[in-house]
Amino acid sequence: MLKFKSMKLRKVIGTFSIPSLMTIGFLASLLFFTIIAKTGGFFASATSSESADKDDQSFVTIYDGGEKTTLRSAAITVRELLERAGIVYDEYDTVEPGLDDEINSETFNINIYRSRQTVVIDDNVKKYVRTSATEPEQVAEDAGLKLLDQDIIEVVAYNGLLESGMTTAYQITRAKTVNFEFYGKDMVIRTQADTVGEFLAEQGITVDAKETWSSLQDDVKLKDGISLAVFRQGKQTKTVEEVVNYNTKITYDYSLNYGVRKVTTAGQKGKKTVTYEINMRNGKEISRKVLSSIVTQKPIDEQVKVGMKVDLPAGTHNDWMAQAGISPSDYGYVNYIIQRESHWNPLAKNVYSGATGLCQALPGSKMASAGSDWATNPITQLRWCNGYAIGRYGSWAKAYQFWTVNHWW
Repeated sequence: MLKFKSMKLRKVIGTFSIPSLMTIGFLASLLFFTIIAKTGGFFASATSSESADKDDQSFVTIYDGGEKTTLRSAAITVRELLERAGIVYDEYDTVEPGLDDEINSETFNINIYRSRQTVVIDDNVKKYVRTSATEPEQVAEDAGLKLLDQDIIEVVAYNGLLESGMTTAYQITRAKTVNFEFYGKDMVIRTQADTVGEFLAEQGITVDAKETWSSLQDDVKLKDGISLAVFRQGKQTKTVEEVVNYNTKITYDYSLNYGVRKVTTAGQKGKKTVTYEINMRNGKEISRKVLSSIVTQKPIDEQVKVGMKVDLPAGTHNDWMAQAGISPSDYGYVNYIIQRESHWNPLAKNVYSGATGLCQALPGSKMASAGSDWATNPITQLRWCNGYAIGRYGSWAKAYQFWTVNHWW
């Protein structure tokens, strides 16, 4: 049971009933929490397009050219936020971060770089491009132009106000290519230098007539593709990469028709690094010798099959001689010589001299006078051999006598 020390307070409270006291307490509590909520931000104000009960909203600042806009949104991606904000962009504008990047922090920044029409002058060629890039190198890339080492691109005044509304342009100055041989080492260098002297100074090279020699004077104007050589006087080394040729290995295949050539393994050239000692005087090579030679890539030999299959005429050797018009009285002389020259092989070939056929004609193409099938037909070859024996020696008997003495005919 509550006891009140103050008689006055007890009288005041006594005038209210218990339900009245509860109502007053409820209203007081409601008033208290309302004040706290408004000052503490318990209830976030909602925009017309977003629900007020979302607690995952972010403050986003958009930098669009020279304008800055800050808003609060629950959009998940950059693309979604720009659509909600009604901000329009085109394919040439650049949005950073990317349109599909997520808004992943309470404070988030978006940059929009607006595109504009500009002109890039590459030597004397003008190329108009719409781009949002500000860096000259990126502008050149957007124009489809590739900058190489030592190329320069810069902003210059452009008298195109009436033509295109532009007063500035991006000017590309292409570097010149110098084919430079320095102390025996070949290199290609691109430069903006105007003269040989400026180029050598740019490379930190000093030419002293007593110790070094230059193929061009210092005041020679550089042109694209110019060749320049600088050598030390006297002996020096030069290292170069050279080609190693492959060999061709032939296998005779008697299952392939004569004359058919079939590559079974393609040949591949190799590489070697060779170091020379070269004696130079006033740019002229007096002598050189190999100091070292190292094969860095072995060649692969070409493998070739050569067809040797021949359909020989029917009959014996005597039948062939008879068809060639050789007298039967000469068969013994003919057989003696042909057996020793080719063993009766119409495809026989001397690997040293190149003589071919039954009687080893040199060159074999001589036998074409006896028939177009001279390379494979033994009867055609014998017809030519008969004419050769009688024409040169007078008869097969005399040809035989010569062969037995000299072992050739």
